[in-house]
Amino acid sequence: MLKKLILLILLIISAPLFASELLIGVEAGYNYNIINTTTGWEGTFHRNGHGFDVAIPIEYRVNNWFSLSTGIRWVMRSSEYTKTSKELNVNFVDDYTLMHHAINIPLTLRFSLPINSFRIFVGGGAYIGVRTFDFESGSTMIQVSDSLGRYFWDDHYSYVTFEADDNLFDAGLIAELGASYDFENYGSFYLLGRYQYGLTSLAKDSYMASHTYFDSISVDAGFAWRII
Repeated sequence: MLKKLILLILLIISAPLFASELLIGVEAGYNYNIINTTTGWEGTFHRNGHGFDVAIPIEYRVNNWFSLSTGIRWVMRSSEYTKTSKELNVNFVDDYTLMHHAINIPLTLRFSLPINSFRIFVGGGAYIGVRTFDFESGSTMIQVSDSLGRYFWDDHYSYVTFEADDNLFDAGLIAELGASYDFENYGSFYLLGRYQYGLTSLAKDSYMASHTYFDSISVDAGFAWRII
């Protein structure tokens, strides 16, 4: 009888710790893209870029402290480059922005510290995804080296066709830090900082291709509705 009573007390105490919840929401934010590339072109200089992301996050709270987060994210990673070249007496200066759009599926394990309705959490995990399309915009300055010193500009905006050397698979690691406020009967509003470390290059393993990796620092805001 005593053993049953002790077991009942332990179940009553531990029940709130294992009260699971499921939340689904919307999320959007800004990301700063850090490019690491082995450019294959002489006179080409790459710079970090800016982008955005939109997501439908899903969070399963196992208890007050631990949860699993996943969902689907649309991410734009961009970089800028300047390329200088010369043909005969003509100088070319390309100044372009490349925008790589991808769909990612993240999976992270989060540890939360609840303080009344507030919640501070840290997390880590990984993501996989696929590049959907690339877009480029910019201009080319053409300088004719003659006595008139003539200059021409050619503006360019277009989709970039994928080549055989392009890698469409996307994968990497994630570290998260965030805070949320829980509305008891509705859901949770949150701010989230995320660091993504890219493990896959935009180009396949080819001596002709320039390997390009992206790390991203993003800041997102979202609201997740409580489903169960």
